[in-house]
Amino acid sequence: MEMEKKNLAIIILAVVLAASGIGNVILAITGGLIVGAPDKTTLVYGFASNPAALDPVDTWDVPSNIMQHQVTQNLIEYDLSTHPGYELRPVLAESWIWESPTRISFKLRDNVYFHDGTRMTAEDVKWNWDRNMWFGNSTGLLPANGTSWVGFPSSLYFLTNGSYIFDHFEADDDVDPLNFTMVLTAPFAALLDLIAFGATNILSPRSTSFWNYLDLASDILVGTGPYKYIHYIRDNEVRFERWDMYWGFPGYFEVAILRIIEDDTARMTAGLAGQFDYVGGVLKTFIDTFKGDADFHVEDVGEDLCYFYLEIYSGPGNQSGADPQQQRNNATLRRALAWAVNYTYIWEEIQAGYAVEGVPAVPRAMAGHNASVVQASDSKYNWTYGISQARELMASMYPTETFGLSFDLGTNDSIWEGLGLRTLEINRHFESVTNLRINQLLENNFGLIGINLVETIRPWGVYLDTGENTPWEMDIGYIGWCPDYLNPFNMIDPLFNLASGSCFSRINDTSLGGLTELMDKAGNELNRTKQLDIYKDIQSLIYDVERPLNPASHTHISGWVYLVQATHKTALKGVQYNVMTQAEMWKWYYDT
Repeated sequence: MEMEKKNLAIIILAVVLAASGIGNVILAITGGLIVGAPDKTTLVYGFASNPAALDPVDTWDVPSNIMQHQVTQNLIEYDLSTHPGYELRPVLAESWIWESPTRISFKLRDNVYFHDGTRMTAEDVKWNWDRNMWFGNSTGLLPANGTSWVGFPSSLYFLTNGSYIFDHFEADDDVDPLNFTMVLTAPFAALLDLIAFGATNILSPRSTSFWNYLDLASDILVGTGPYKYIHYIRDNEVRFERWDMYWGFPGYFEVAILRIIEDDTARMTAGLAGQFDYVGGVLKTFIDTFKGDADFHVEDVGEDLCYFYLEIYSGPGNQSGADPQQQRNNATLRRALAWAVNYTYIWEEIQAGYAVEGVPAVPRAMAGHNASVVQASDSKYNWTYGISQARELMASMYPTETFGLSFDLGTNDSIWEGLGLRTLEINRHFESVTNLRINQLLENNFGLIGINLVETIRPWGVYLDTGENTPWEMDIGYIGWCPDYLNPFNMIDPLFNLASGSCFSRINDTSLGGLTELMDKAGNELNRTKQLDIYKDIQSLIYDVERPLNPASHTHISGWVYLVQATHKTALKGVQYNVMTQAEMWKWYYDT
């Protein structure tokens, strides 16, 4: 009876969606879904996005990281089973020792084989780290061409003063094939956490070009992990096969598949139809539906370490702007935008109560979080008050156009909506229902303060490329940031350091006591307590609406943090629930 009810609900949903013009759903229901229960030798993960990159050295997005994590490994990784503490554990390294503050040696695990059948040695590990240095352009010799641009996450491997963290690496297989040494240019307290980030996962030198990136469309990823990479078919799947020469437990399933359906509603429909063992990217509006279905288990994991925000372009008008300090969208405008957002509607309606107030970059569970920052979303304020504050700020910039208008919500609303004081370009991620609803809300909210929005829809990979290379094409972009490693440096420096590929805002605050000075100060501070205090000040500088405006104010507008759920078939076991946005599919199994 329950199955009959569920099938009827799915059919009704499909008909409604078809009537609304969402043809992809019907295509998914009739042609894109697996008929019948999946073979128990095959594991299917309903995946929310196409990966953006195959090569770890050029990867800084969650979908690509999850894909690569099944195939490649690092010397050290976070142990997901230790949620919420996430202790570091040895993986390809068995142990390590600090020989000095700038020298660390690793004893590598023996009898580790790459998927091409070759045995991993210390020189292989050195080759990988040398390759990371090459694509990080640490020498300044990297040619800028179609195959050798600077790696997307390369800024992670530089100190805030611009110098590369590593001086060189040492390995000699003739002396000891299991000893690998790193020599640093200066002490770096977060080194072990940094090593755990996937950009330096170890690839086979015999199957990987040193000088060119792996191509997502045509190349093969060859690592040491429990699964071999078979292929990627855009908008369809990433397929893996079990590696039976894996040094650890090779996994329960012979085949693992990331089934890609970017259309959120189509993916939910497929999930409810039982086509996935694990359902990724579950819309918060569907959580209660899955919870009410006995075929599924929904685990309430906790507050996410990721946060979602609006990134506001804060650089000059274009790449060749004469004055990098001249911001196209200045701090006054950005604060007006921050005040105008109806945050409660996001948390309670768009996210169906499964989200809470956004953080000022550093997660509440991470050391260095500044709980005293007062954002426009703070519970001491409400949206009505926010609109009045936003209108007052807009009037300070456009006194003639707003002369005589009331700042109160509900008064002169239609006049404010017709002013057209500014037109801003806003990005929308292709097929993202959440982004669609956010943009619809912002069109209403910002219209009430005289701002018009023009929307551009971009696939995920195009959005990342635009943000890294031509961010002035977007005034506003909705995006989330998850920690690459558990240190506040990683939640702030990559997003606000102009040298970083993820600084889409292009903020360049060189004022006395400003953002750049504070980030440099934090990066050079070896006293942990003092360093965390500086990061707290940086959070206040950017996000606090009660702090006087400064060049960095509201470069980011924090929106929400998800309350994380993991959704999968009730019979599927071994899922390591975590808020690191990671999955280890080889540990999953069915309780038969």
